[in-house]
Amino acid sequence: MSRVRELLARLERLLEHPAILPGLVLAGAIFVAAQVIAANSGQPFAVYDAHTYWLAGGSDHPYAATIASGFDDSTNIYKYRYPPPLAQVFVVLHLIPWPIVAGLWIGLLFVVFLVLAGRWAPLLLLLPPTLAELYLGNVNLLIALAIVVGMRWPAAWAFVLLTKMTPGIGLLWFAVRREWRALGIAMGATAVVTIVSFIVAPTWWFEFRDAMSVQAGAALDVPPLAIQISLPIRLVAAALLIVYGARTDRAWLVPVAATIAAPALWWNVFVILIAAVPLAERRGLDRPLIWLPRRRIAEATHA
Repeated sequence: MSRVRELLARLERLLEHPAILPGLVLAGAIFVAAQVIAANSGQPFAVYDAHTYWLAGGSDHPYAATIASGFDDSTNIYKYRYPPPLAQVFVVLHLIPWPIVAGLWIGLLFVVFLVLAGRWAPLLLLLPPTLAELYLGNVNLLIALAIVVGMRWPAAWAFVLLTKMTPGIGLLWFAVRREWRALGIAMGATAVVTIVSFIVAPTWWFEFRDAMSVQAGAALDVPPLAIQISLPIRLVAAALLIVYGARTDRAWLVPVAATIAAPALWWNVFVILIAAVPLAERRGLDRPLIWLPRRRIAEATHA
């Protein structure tokens, strides 16, 4: 046991080395540049998911392909499957050339990753789900951030509910703990965004309803490349996990449950689990979300 503690102490000192953060920033800059080059060359899977959002923002009927063929991507790989608000954000971003948007988006995701991972960033960056998420440019890291921020500012849960929706089961945390004000704020913020979105583009919401009816039938079969566990079973497991976490004050179980409850368990979805790191360290709860090495904290304290 003492040997293990010694190894952990050495690892902690290594991860707090002053060269780590500049090295990560440099690696991130190189990665973003590579993604911009790939996006500019027309590679279809470079920042694939963000490309789908960008195309949806420039379309009059963003759900047409999904309504036509559901999960079948043989005719069109760029299918928008989220509620309208995300596409409406990309209406503005569609005014910017795609390679620039790709760079901005991946840069944002990398910063979010660094904030969430904290001292563990060098290790977590090597995990396949992290690399896949940063390559594909999905919203999973933003969902992870919204879960962490939403524990203190519940309005952030609107992002979860208005993107992948089912991870919003994490709101059960507030219900079990009888934190009705927080639950009301989360639901109220979601309602406000939904109403504004509907006023701006009501036809998109009707098309989204039709798309979801197609998706609902397909989801019961589970997409062939996703982990083959049906959504209803996973939702029950996620709910039980949240109830246990809420009663034992284990907030870090909320992102675990949210991951289990994702609409489909693609392998990059597991990057949502990174949200468990700051919550386990109480960052975003009763400690600052941004992690600082202990030596910097000591310097700030003595300043």
